[in-house]
Amino acid sequence: RRQRKAGVAMSELHLLDILAARRGCFISDLNLSPILRRAALLDLCRMETNKFPLSQWQDTVRYLTGIEKDFASIEEIKAFLRNEVKL
Repeated sequence: RRQRKAGVAMSELHLLDILAARRGCFISDLNLSPILRRAALLDLCRMETNKFPLSQWQDTVRYLTGIEKDFASIEEIKAFLRNEVKL
């Protein structure tokens, strides 16, 4: 059974929607506020890898960090966040 939030199946939401909802803010706030950005990146590191496609993880990391980098896997993204972004 799929979880539902506000009448929308969770699988239809983008990863950025989920991170913003967890912080009770708009997606743009995640980018504008350094505190919310860091919190969202930490949330991202703790998320299960199979809930969203690699493309959404990549979009999310690019949006939050401003770094246009290609990743081969979600594990590579998590390692990048831990090592390069210093979470």
